Amino acid sequence: MLLLFLDNAIKNKSKIMGFGHREYKVKDPRAIILQKLAEDLFIRFGADEMYEVAKSLEAEAIPRLGPKGIFPNVDFYSGLVYRKLGIPRDLFTPIFAISRVAGWLAHWREQLGANRIFRPSQIYTGASPRDWTSLENRE
Repeated sequence: MLLLFLDNAIKNKSKIMGFGHREYKVKDPRAIILQKLAEDLFIRFGADEMYEVAKSLEAEAIPRLGPKGIFPNVDFYSGLVYRKLGIPRDLFTPIFAISRVAGWLAHWREQLGANRIFRPSQIYTGASPRDWTSLENRE
């Protein structure tokens, strides 16, 4: 079943959550640290069957995706750690965002200082020019 999922995702060029990173073309160094944390948690507080699934998926994905520079990123193991810590699943995304706020704000400040946008994916491509009405003049 796991191989079928992986092969279909690769064939259909679907995103495999937890794999790939804009900067790293090797296994994300943070993923290595988080995987070790997960293993330590499982030793202390009991195994998690999904960890075995994750390890199997990684083992099968690396020979197929590694040559393309696609490896596990930090978030591949983060859900397992959050789960073992007893964090509700609906808080995973807010925790993901909170952990990145400092970096996002640093990029924003850097962009303001240079008066330019650094990442092409952040270039506004919407309607221009547009009329704007101040709050006090809006109905």
